[in-house]
This record gives sequence, structure tokens and C-alpha cells, in this order.
Amino acid sequence: MVSGPRAIVGRLLFALPEYDIAFAGFAHDTIRELARARDPLLAMVQYETGTTSVASRVRDREGMDVDLPERSTAYELSFSVDAVRAADFEPLVAGLDAAAENLARDLVRMMIEHIGAVTEATGNVVEANGPMTFEVFYEMMEKLEWGLDDDGNLSVPSIVMHPEAAAKIPGATPEQLVMVEDLKRRKFEEACARRRRRRLS
Repeated sequence: MVSGPRAIVGRLLFALPEYDIAFAGFAHDTIRELARARDPLLAMVQYETGTTSVASRVRDREGMDVDLPERSTAYELSFSVDAVRAADFEPLVAGLDAAAENLARDLVRMMIEHIGAVTEATGNVVEANGPMTFEVFYEMMEKLEWGLDDDGNLSVPSIVMHPEAAAKIPGATPEQLVMVEDLKRRKFEEACARRRRRRLS
């Protein structure tokens, strides 16, 4: 859950709740989109707005439930009354950018921790013990359950890596490319079979 900004602008002679609500909505949407634009991992994730955080539960390899407690992250946005009076937008822009940076960092950290807990519980963990090789890559792809998109096409999993690590991956040989195509064909058949079973049940 991401809580909205707390803007402190000082004491006013009269209340303007409509302005406060409009500004809070603007700031929240702006910071969220800046955070998504700042990090490619966040940009790939779909989101839904809500008023409460959500806890999750997965089942591990031994059949035991693993709870993922609800988590929240927050940010603050403040600027001086003098900047408002002078129509100086630089403090506002700087504050929005700083809040987006903090939000992106916290959301990515939280996402990685949850992904790590789920993959550990479900057994989808591959120990590389060294640089990324084709064998490690293939084992990772084989462990995953691939799906189909709305048009019935195979949805290939995305791989998220540090750019420096990705740059060190050697190019695939012709034989390895054939193995990847065979894997795609098998994953497509498995996904189609799962979809047929769901429709029959």
C-alpha cells in the first residue's frame, strides 16, 4: 500500500478542503508515475488503487502455507509558504522527484523481498553459484509456468537482471537456440492443456 503525501503549507485564514484533495491527488499520481518511469521493473507491473493494503498466502513445497504480511510504504512532500507565494515551482518539482525516488526504492525492495519469499516457498529457485550461463538460464525457464495471453499466444516470462550482469551473458549457439525453441513449443502445449482443463472443470 502506498499512502498519499502529507503537504505542510502552514496555517491559512480559511480552509480549502477541495484544493487540498485536488493537490493530494495530483501529487500522488505524479509521484507514482515518476517512480514507475524511474525504474524499469516498476514500469512492467500493473497496479490497482485501493484504500487498504493486502496480505497474501502461498503454499510451499511441503504443503504448508506461507504468509506474506501486508506491507506499506509512504512518502512526504513539503515546501515553504514563501515558495507558494512567489509561485516558485522549483521546490515543488524537486520535492516530487525526491519523493518518487524514495518510493521507487522502497517499492522495488519490497517487491524483490516478496518475490524471493514466494520462489523460495514454491521451489522455483536456481542456484547459479557464479556467472549466468545458458544452462542456468535454461533451468530457470524450465522451472517456470508459462501462460497464454488473451489472443492465445505464448506469454514468455521476463528476466530482470542488473545491466552489468546481462552484458556478460554470452551469445547462444545454434544448438542452444534450437533448445530454446523446443522449450517454447513444450511450454505452449502445457499452457494450452491447462487452459483446456480449466474450461472443462
